Amino acid sequence: MVVSENILLVIENNRRRLVNDLSIRQFLIDLRNENVLNDKDVDELEATTPENRQNDRFIRILVKRDDQAFYKFCNLLIQNQANAIQNLGKDLLQQVDNAKENIKNSESDTSDTDIENLLRDLPLTPESDYVSREQFNDIICDQLKQIDQRGGQILVHGMPGSGKTVAVCQAIRQLIVEENCFQPYGCYWIKIVKLQVFLAYELVLNEYFMHDQRFSGDISEQELLAELRGLATEIDNAEISNLLFVFDDIWNQKYFQYLTFSKKSIATSRFNNIKNKNTHYCIAAPQNLTNEEAIQVLEKRRNKGNIYRLRNNTLVNHAIHSCKGLPLAISVIGALNLRSDQDWQNVIETITTKDLETEVLLHDYDFNLFATFQLSVNQLDERDQELFRSLGVFKAVQVPLQSIISLWGLQGISKAMVVTILKKLYQQSLLKFVDSHSPSCILHDLIIEYLRRSMDRQKSINTLNKNLVDGYSKQCNGKWFTYPPMDYYYYQHLIFHAIQAEDHQTILEVMRDFKWMNIKLKLDKTLYNLCLDMENSIDYLRTKTIENWQQYLQLLQLLQRHESILLTKNMDLVQVLLTLDIDIDWIKECTLELSRENSIDEYWKIEAINCNKIERTIEPSKSKIIGKIDTDGRVAISNPGYGNLRIVGTEYNGTVSCRFMTIDYEISKNIYEIFLPESFVREFSISPDGNIIAYNIGGYPWKFFNIESKEELYFIENNLQKLQDESFTKIIFCPVIRKSGMVFVTLSQYQEQIKITIDYGIQSVEWNHSGSKIILWWRKFSSLPTGIPFGTNNWPNECQIQIWDLQSWQCLKSFPVPALIQRGNQYLPTSNVNTGRPLHIINYIDSNIECLALSYHSKGGLVMLENYDLKLWYNEDIELEKNFHPFPSFIYRIRYMKMSMSTDQPLISITTYNNEIYVFKVANSRLQSYITLKFSRDLHTVMFIHGYNRLLVYDIAKSLYEYAMEGDSIHWKILKNDRNNDNEKLERRRSLHHERILDSSYAYISNNPVGVQLTNKGETYILKVYEVQHQSCSTKIHHTLDQEYHKCYVFSNLPSAIVIRTSSRKLMNFLSQDEDKHQRKILCSYNPPINATSIFVRKLKYRKADDILAIVMETSVQGYSYWLSIITINLCNGQTMIYKDKDFYSNCNCVYMDEYYLIACGTDLSNQHLVQCYQIGDHITRTQIIAKQKYDRKIACKITLPINQSKDDLKLKSLPFQSRLDENELLEYWGEKDGDLFDKIRQENKILNELLMIEKGTDFVILDDTARVYLKGNDSQFFNSEFSVDSQNFWCQKFWIVFNQRTKNIEMYEIASMNLQYIFPFHYFDIWGFEWNHEQSSFIVFDRHKRQNCVFKRV
Repeated sequence: MVVSENILLVIENNRRRLVNDLSIRQFLIDLRNENVLNDKDVDELEATTPENRQNDRFIRILVKRDDQAFYKFCNLLIQNQANAIQNLGKDLLQQVDNAKENIKNSESDTSDTDIENLLRDLPLTPESDYVSREQFNDIICDQLKQIDQRGGQILVHGMPGSGKTVAVCQAIRQLIVEENCFQPYGCYWIKIVKLQVFLAYELVLNEYFMHDQRFSGDISEQELLAELRGLATEIDNAEISNLLFVFDDIWNQKYFQYLTFSKKSIATSRFNNIKNKNTHYCIAAPQNLTNEEAIQVLEKRRNKGNIYRLRNNTLVNHAIHSCKGLPLAISVIGALNLRSDQDWQNVIETITTKDLETEVLLHDYDFNLFATFQLSVNQLDERDQELFRSLGVFKAVQVPLQSIISLWGLQGISKAMVVTILKKLYQQSLLKFVDSHSPSCILHDLIIEYLRRSMDRQKSINTLNKNLVDGYSKQCNGKWFTYPPMDYYYYQHLIFHAIQAEDHQTILEVMRDFKWMNIKLKLDKTLYNLCLDMENSIDYLRTKTIENWQQYLQLLQLLQRHESILLTKNMDLVQVLLTLDIDIDWIKECTLELSRENSIDEYWKIEAINCNKIERTIEPSKSKIIGKIDTDGRVAISNPGYGNLRIVGTEYNGTVSCRFMTIDYEISKNIYEIFLPESFVREFSISPDGNIIAYNIGGYPWKFFNIESKEELYFIENNLQKLQDESFTKIIFCPVIRKSGMVFVTLSQYQEQIKITIDYGIQSVEWNHSGSKIILWWRKFSSLPTGIPFGTNNWPNECQIQIWDLQSWQCLKSFPVPALIQRGNQYLPTSNVNTGRPLHIINYIDSNIECLALSYHSKGGLVMLENYDLKLWYNEDIELEKNFHPFPSFIYRIRYMKMSMSTDQPLISITTYNNEIYVFKVANSRLQSYITLKFSRDLHTVMFIHGYNRLLVYDIAKSLYEYAMEGDSIHWKILKNDRNNDNEKLERRRSLHHERILDSSYAYISNNPVGVQLTNKGETYILKVYEVQHQSCSTKIHHTLDQEYHKCYVFSNLPSAIVIRTSSRKLMNFLSQDEDKHQRKILCSYNPPINATSIFVRKLKYRKADDILAIVMETSVQGYSYWLSIITINLCNGQTMIYKDKDFYSNCNCVYMDEYYLIACGTDLSNQHLVQCYQIGDHITRTQIIAKQKYDRKIACKITLPINQSKDDLKLKSLPFQSRLDENELLEYWGEKDGDLFDKIRQENKILNELLMIEKGTDFVILDDTARVYLKGNDSQFFNSEFSVDSQNFWCQKFWIVFNQRTKNIEMYEIASMNLQYIFPFHYFDIWGFEWNHEQSSFIVFDRHKRQNCVFKRV
């Protein structure tokens, strides 16, 4: 689906206007609501910077939509308040009308706009300023033509100032414009040098004066990766393979590895490494201009009347040869406006004068290049010279105009004057000024070196840096976070300049300004840069012995632990700190102060929390986000002993956006990715050096890739012919690289394809940490995936374990172990498949594989191989320790175990289905001590980093946590003997007789959060009412009840607590306990029919208007049929009315209830589908069914609730689900709006259950028969929900709350716009319900059992 030809033509003709004159960011919400964009499009656009690139990305999306999407976009422009935007929308529509008549006669020639779109960001090289070096350009063009056809990489290398960039830009422009190469995708130019940064303390200028080092700094890998990662996500997959990437000015050989995503590229660099010849076609740039070329450069700065004299002047030719024809020097000389022979003679004497210091620094140049620059500077007046020299304070990157205004503004220079001076310096060839919508200047790195050499040593450096920091402070009035975020230089380098200025106060202020940090995080899209700033600041403060520098180390560690939260989309650092359980007082104080100062954003804080906090012996040292959705279920890692730790994993696995990624762990950035649309990556692995990756898509052979060379690898036979595809099920790389090369083991389902042939299939293979041995095992029978034998007759209860030596390829040991062992405390073999525990994991715990760890699902232990005898295992009279050492009994009842081995110190980790990890120290093949880690989320992968005692834990929310298993802060528990462990279990059982919480409920009474709690201790039942305000809640009522009760409730604006006693013995009591008067009374007693077997209270609602309490009960008969009963109690006079359904359900769900209506879904005893709507009665009208639908098939319903209860009636409309429903029929029945919504949910979520749209006024919600909410919205906006929601507050006036079960975040949406307003990380417990106060300035969240709660309050 794409736009029609006439609309496409209009978009292309107006592309420049749309890219440069529009801010698409302000329309994203409306475009999503109009279904022009989907959620994924909005996410990608919001992550794209700068603004013009974001606009360009939107145009690419728009042209792939239909014509209707374009018209919706134009209408949004016309509705805008800005006249210019309105006119743009009207103009676009008018052009479409004109194009419909003229499109057949439209010219096919490529327009100027089309050309510029193909030359994205390629620097202009106008003939008025630049000359063409034809021979050099022809060489580049010839190679580019080959790349256009076959792909490949070119490297143009040469000394600085030799014209590499100009030649490359000229060649590309010639091929695209004149010869139609690289079409229709064009090129993309990236100035790598603009991303360079210095690390603080790496740049100390006096050291550079004493050493032969380039004053250019080192490119920041993390910034380069962030830029390239954003670029890769911005460009469509098809374009990446065909787009020509231009990587300009690469400073370091190691950065080539981060550019491997491009299939066609040309790079420029001053250096050339022998490795480049393997991956690039290398072209050496001529080091100097020919005499004719140099004359042409000089002519650009001269009047045409002077051309003849230049060509025939021997002094001019002498000057050209004196500077070796270097293009940069020739350009500077040309700008000097030399008029007489004496002027030329003076230039020659200046540039040929030797300067020892400069000669050592610029040993590649046989002339005084800096003196050439000085000639141009001397032509400036004294003020401009001083201003120009001050530019040496900046790093060798593109500097935005705003930063230069901040520096020069202290001297009273206005913005207009700043632009004038920069243009003057551009005319002198001292810098390049980019006068665009985001003006900036670029200084050649050689001129940067010249400026810094001319500084007055350290004093001048400190002064300039202090001036720049003071200028920044003046621009933002000392509120660092208010500085314009479009000045990327400020947020990247403020800390560096403050350190160079030795400005203690600024460093301390910025390190406490969490809002400044938040903006930096959003701009960088990584925590790495901020951590570098903080580490450098901490080092500086420690060196200067600044008091309390340690507290910033606390903040650094806190941010690293929560990186996975901080980098979540729309997450705010200040808000995160307000909702984390932080015990550092100064961070709390700073956060609250910043939140109160802010006049724009609102913040929420945790006012009180009462929960069983997750106990962790240690906190994670780092956290990362790897993956996007639930199908991204695991990760694999390299060996950091061979370089930076790398991680492989998937994003959007199994979807059209699926990609297999290799990530640099330290900087959390993707360095290589493979796009696999609509593929599901089943297995993958990575080599120990992180350079070879392998993956398998179900049903296809494995694929191997070399990251460095970007080549696919193949198996070959001895005759060097490509081997036929192998169908491996798993690949396990050796953890070390042997002298003979990379080694890995493969497992296959076909025994003829593996060297070790096993009849029933190998279960697993593990390498020892040195890579010299492998251990494998298999069952000696056919089995189900659970390990239970397939068939119950004549099967051997044995598994075979073998240990193989890799060098000799011999089996060192082979021995059996029981396949099933008994339940309970006995570890004896059993053949009972119903009660036996099957073996499912085997691993080693020492380098020589003398001791193994075995897991039998809920129990496990260690097996000593010395003097091992299987017969001893079957002998009950022999002590168990002869063969098997069970794991401690306190981890006995685990459902599943995973074991990982650390190679630095023997450690073993056991992971349970209860989301607990036990890490044990091992000594002399015995478990010695342990620590426990408990998690609130399901865990996917647990593993040790090879060679280190660092544990990685990957959970369902795609968070990867690192735990350091060393240090004084870790308190290892000594492992007690089994007898002591049994005593511990006994103590835990005794603790069960302590006071237990049976039920809880929460509400706001007089706008204060109140909780009621029903507890029992032995046979005593107690009702407690308390204020939920502090960590230790104060109890207002503590009342002992006279009999057993099971449920308790409290409602806002009802100063009473309700307790309910249910019994299958046909008796229910409802008791009201008044809070203030401490009085209680029986509200009613209900006797169910004789044939009732059980009673459940499903819903309670209090209606303040007439003081009615409504109770919905479900009564079962013989456990398979149900009916609903609704009891209404008038709390004023005690009048009770009971409604009982006439029909029975086979199952029933109360999906919605408010003060007046109840909606229930289910099936009757004949398996027909039911939707029933009840009107809850009052003191006059009884409860009754007012609408009912019954169908053979599942149905979609729309229920319209009345706004005015006395005038309007509830309406119910329904339609059965069809296997294939014609789209026109669907729209005809439901109407366009409702029909589209129903179809959207069914298609996206593959709904098989009933769908109910509940509408009230302009608001609506769509949910299924289990009360899961899929969509919430109003007449103009809607929101797709995939998570637990605030189902009791559908019709709130301001906010709506969602709890994301996967990420454990609370998400708050504004009702009017359905925009996401706030995200609160919440990992204390799983939220089951919410309760607002009347003004929606505070809310309570609680868990499923209502035993844990937390109060949020607006700051």
